[in-house]
Amino acid sequence: MKEQTLIAQEIRLVDEKGQVRLVLSAIGGLPTINMLGKDGAIRLTASLDGTGYGSIKIANPIATAPGAALELDDKGAHVKFDRPGGGSAYLFLNNAGESGVVLVDTNDKRRLNLLVKQNGQAEIQRFNEEQLPVP
Repeated sequence: MKEQTLIAQEIRLVDEKGQVRLVLSAIGGLPTINMLGKDGAIRLTASLDGTGYGSIKIANPIATAPGAALELDDKGAHVKFDRPGGGSAYLFLNNAGESGVVLVDTNDKRRLNLLVKQNGQAEIQRFNEEQLPVP
């Protein structure tokens, strides 16, 4: 069988009903894969930015439920869970070796930091409603 090459800036794959379910794109020089739900909304995106850092973003089909993102950037690696209307959890490992977890309440106020410094020292910081550290 002879190999064939398809060259395009964007390819749209459809289901048996003709609805777009997957979009492969290199428009603007930025490679992106979008997976769409039955409602046509983007549910998962995998992409590279202009500097080559990748990300994966997952949208929840339930509008009020959390979504997730895994991203790399010039600072390190990050995983974030966000809930529409407030509330998030964030896990990171930076390039210097510091890692941590940040928890944000439903009013978008940081409430807890768990950090491990690059020297190995662990730190727990709690915050009150006014965003001030709790002793």
